[in-house]
Amino acid sequence: MRTWSTARLAVLVFVASVVAGCAGADSADSHGGSTAPPLQLRLVTSSDAGPCSAPPLSADGPGTTCDVEGTTTYELAESLGVVTPASVVRESEGAGRAVVVAFDEADARTLADVTGKAIGEELALLLDGKVLSAATVQAPITTGTFAFGFGTASDADRVAALLGASATS
Repeated sequence: MRTWSTARLAVLVFVASVVAGCAGADSADSHGGSTAPPLQLRLVTSSDAGPCSAPPLSADGPGTTCDVEGTTTYELAESLGVVTPASVVRESEGAGRAVVVAFDEADARTLADVTGKAIGEELALLLDGKVLSAATVQAPITTGTFAFGFGTASDADRVAALLGASATS
C-alpha cells in the first residue's frame, strides 16, 4: 500500500498552517537532541509504479531510486538541499494519522526556498537515498513546520518510526 509514501505536499502546506504551533517554537530553534535523520530534497523527473530494485541514491547528481517500500521507481534531478527535522512528533489525538515535522530556522529557510521555486513541480523527500514522499508543490512551505497526513494510523506509525518521532499525549 503506497498511501503514506505519496502524501501530498499540497495537503502538507494546508496542514502546516494549522499545526505550526503544535511542535513548539523551542523545538524548531536548533537540532539539539534531535535524532531525526536528514531529508534530501529533489525534483521528480518521472516515476513508474511497480516493483523497484534500484539502489538508494548516494550521490547528489541525478539518479534513479525506489520509494522506501520498493513499490515505485523514481527518476530524480540533482539534490536541491538537505533539511534535518529539529523535531518529529507522532500525533495521537483524533484519528491519529499525522506526523508533525518542525525544522530549525536555517532548514526552514531551505525548505521555503526550495518549495517556492518548485511550485507546480513534483518534489521528493528522500530518506537514506530512497523516496519517503513525493508530491506536487502547490505553495511554498514557509512555516518551518508541516505534517504528513495518512490514510491509516499504521501508515503514520511506520513513517513516525522511520523519522524517530516522539508521541503526543
